[in-house]
Amino acid sequence: MTDSTRVAVVTTTRADFHILRPLIEDLDKDPAFDLDLIATGTHFSHDHGHTVELVSSVSGEFTEIDAGFRTSDVIELARSCGVLGVQLADHLQTFRPDVILLLGDRFELLTVAQVALLLRVPIAHLHGGEITRGAIDDSVRNALTQIASVHLVASPEFAERVVQLGADTQAVHVVGALGVEAALRSRSPKRFDALAATGLPDIPYVVVALHPETRGRANVEQLFRAVTGALDDFPELGVVVTAPNTDPGGDELSALLQEWVESRPQRCFVPSLGNDFPTVVAHAEAVIGNSSSGIVEVPALGTATINVGDRQLGRPASSSVLSVETTADGVHEALSRIFNIGVRFTDLAYGSAGSVQRVSQVLLGLGGASDSHDERGDAAP
Repeated sequence: MTDSTRVAVVTTTRADFHILRPLIEDLDKDPAFDLDLIATGTHFSHDHGHTVELVSSVSGEFTEIDAGFRTSDVIELARSCGVLGVQLADHLQTFRPDVILLLGDRFELLTVAQVALLLRVPIAHLHGGEITRGAIDDSVRNALTQIASVHLVASPEFAERVVQLGADTQAVHVVGALGVEAALRSRSPKRFDALAATGLPDIPYVVVALHPETRGRANVEQLFRAVTGALDDFPELGVVVTAPNTDPGGDELSALLQEWVESRPQRCFVPSLGNDFPTVVAHAEAVIGNSSSGIVEVPALGTATINVGDRQLGRPASSSVLSVETTADGVHEALSRIFNIGVRFTDLAYGSAGSVQRVSQVLLGLGGASDSHDERGDAAP
């Protein structure tokens, strides 16, 4: 057993990397940790911003596992998960971390968790216990809770739910939301920086962050029509559209959004805003869509959220989040309210102060854990 705690951190998307970035930076420079940063998933997809370049700008040494996540076709996604499993198994067998850190509820993390379980590498899971009834994320998140040895949750409410799912209370730690701390650390107070990142003129604008509902009532066409139909009523408004993720239906939704943007002025389609996301959001009038960032990070940046449809159904939300049905009228009414009345920022559903430090302290206590597992791969008491 080495003096430092060996931590493998897996990032699969632009979204989770932004959330994990402050923690990665702190672990990388702390001699108490031996960091193995693993980039996979859509980081290698040009349609999603080829964000492996962002990873390389933060950490000079990291492991690349390009498993071919390029499309939202379910057969191809399943094949990519298989490739990821094979390459990750080879890598972890060599590095042998004390713990592997996973964040959230992306389906590809199930592959990572399976490999870690078989190799008896303890899993520390961030953001367990949450609910999103409009997506398969619920099933993935709860499965990760069942497999994980350590649970790093955002609030006491989520801690209670993780315990209800069978976790040992001593293995559950309330650390806050890393994403909020990441957003506050990297935002710029200068509006010029937001405009430079988007190419928009100096006009009021909104950000669209829209993804398919993988377990909801609305199909891709309905989501698209609800958001764009409302925005067509505000032709003077700038619009920044970020690319949907690789959930089933993502390619179709992306094509619709790009075609809509190309036919209208003062609008842009950005595969990934990367580290500019907090700055662009902080200077926007609103974020419209169904991304978890609209619920977790955006309120802390002082920007209103119009949460469309069922994807995030079940998450606690701040007072600045307006949840609407998947209709153009619903989105239009919410946007008009923001312009005419505004929204209240009286509470934050996800606190963050000191979350990076709290996560680091928990991980520090796991040094040598991979040498003391029982047959099931759980951390031994």
